[in-house]
Order: sequence, then structure tokens, then C-alpha cells
Amino acid sequence: MPTVALPSKPDAPVAYELFQGDVASNLLVVCLNGLGLAQGVWKPTFELTQKSDLSPKPWIITYDRYGQGASPRDPRESWPNKDPGYAHTLDDVVDDLYELIHTLSPDRCSRIIFVNNSIGAHVARRYADRYPTVVEGILFLDSNPGNTDYADIWPNPKDPSFNLEKMAPPGTSLDVYKTAYTKMTTIFASGAKNPEGFDRREIKNILPDPSKPKLKGSKTSNKGPWITVVGHELEQFSNEEWAMMKVPLGMAAMYTQPMWEKYNEGLCGLTDLDRAKGPLIAPRSGHFIQKDNPPFVAEQLEDLIKKVESSN
Repeated sequence: MPTVALPSKPDAPVAYELFQGDVASNLLVVCLNGLGLAQGVWKPTFELTQKSDLSPKPWIITYDRYGQGASPRDPRESWPNKDPGYAHTLDDVVDDLYELIHTLSPDRCSRIIFVNNSIGAHVARRYADRYPTVVEGILFLDSNPGNTDYADIWPNPKDPSFNLEKMAPPGTSLDVYKTAYTKMTTIFASGAKNPEGFDRREIKNILPDPSKPKLKGSKTSNKGPWITVVGHELEQFSNEEWAMMKVPLGMAAMYTQPMWEKYNEGLCGLTDLDRAKGPLIAPRSGHFIQKDNPPFVAEQLEDLIKKVESSN
């Protein structure tokens, strides 16, 4: 896999892949990973996109952030002011992304569509806010609700008011609930460390509202970017949570799903009403929609690209 050195970190080259589009296109699609899967998972989607009838076809970049996939550890880890395990903040990631885009594609850095999964949503939003009119489209795939934690929505079994029969799915034992509660509120807490070293502690303060700040995507008007919001299929997601984390079936429907649906509805408010699509449900897809249903992602991306190009 090719690598590229960022000007500010010449000794830590970032792994990337560039899918070439048509010479006539000045549009760049950039993929933003979640914490769980590296850039290789996007390839089936873009193989479909390249076979489509899009004309001209945009250029596409996938990459691994520092600390994930084929990229090295973040050089910031050795900085004296960094807490161990918290290599880069949201703004650090945006800074690196800005350098990456301008290094790899300087001729296509002013017209961008982001396709993002999970925590990548925050990167897309922050980049679009910091660089108005540059991001003309965003495809949100099961965005991480960064303004809340599981501890905020799941009943605490240590609370005196906790009632297992009323607050958990039928047939759930107290031990199973406690184990799941501990895992979910620990692993997915905003302050929890992760293998990548992505410091999420301030995301709730930076982006407390899914519909704000409003984004500006048009260079010629006050219009926002074209936005498509996609969520997971509840049954698939619930089965995924049980298989990976032993979360009782039914917990997502009771607590996680209402919160997530409200968050996705809020994301549609980042732009003008006539430029928002969704929230949609990705068929047969859990949290990693780009892995579970590449044809659906390719279909939504093609639709978004056509909207962006038609309004340019």
C-alpha cells in the first residue's frame, strides 16, 4: 500500500489509496474510517462506483489515520504535553486530513465529498465547519452519537430505583445485564482509550448538537452541503451487539435506537431542508454499513455525487 509523508510529520508516512477518476473532474471523494475498520473495507464500494455511469467520475481517497491499519503510530504520542493513550484530538485529525488532501490532490482540494462511518462523522463535520464551502457533500453512515454515552441512556443497575423487570428485555438475568452495562459504559465512554489513540474526550463539547453548527457547502449561495444520513438496521445491529459484546437482544430497541434515531434526524438539520436526504435505513446492515452492504453505499454515493455536480 502506498504511503505519503505529511509536511508537518515527514518521518511518519500515512497509508492511503487513490482511486483515479476522470481528468475532467475536480471533485474529490474522501473516506473517513471509524475506529473499528481500516481503509480496505471501502474498496468494494468504489469498485462499483468506478463501473457506474457517472461522468465525469470523481477521484477518491481512502486512508488510515495514525495508529490504525497500515499507518504508523502518531508522532504526537511522544510529545510531552500528551496524556498517554490520547495521541490525537478531533482537531488534530482534521489538521492531518487537511495536509493529506492538499498533499495528495492539490488540484482537487476545494471540492470535497466525505463518506464517513461512525466517528468519521465528527471529522467530516469539523472539517466542513472549519473550511466553509469546501465540503459540498457528506454521506453519513451510522454516525457515532458523540454527544452522549451509554451511561447516559442505560439504567444503572447500582441505582436504587433500578428495576430489572421493567428496565431490561424479558428473560434478562441481572448478571447478564450488569456485565453488558459494564462493557458498554466502559469501552464506549468518551474518555475511554482506544488502540488508535483517538482522544474523544472533548467531542461532546465541540459538537454537542447534531444539527449545529450549520454547514455551508455552496460557493455561490448560502446553501449548505448536500447531505445523506444512513442508519443501521435494528435487527442486524442487535445481533451484532450480542455476538460481539453479549448485549441482550432488545436492549438496542429499548435505549440505543431511540437515541440514535434522534441523532440521525439532527444530522439532517446541518444543511438546508431541500439538501438533506434521510435518515435512511441500510438494508441488512449493522454498524459497519460499508462492509455489510457496499452496493447500497455505492448507490447513495452516486446519488450524492450527481446532486453535487448538478448544483455546481
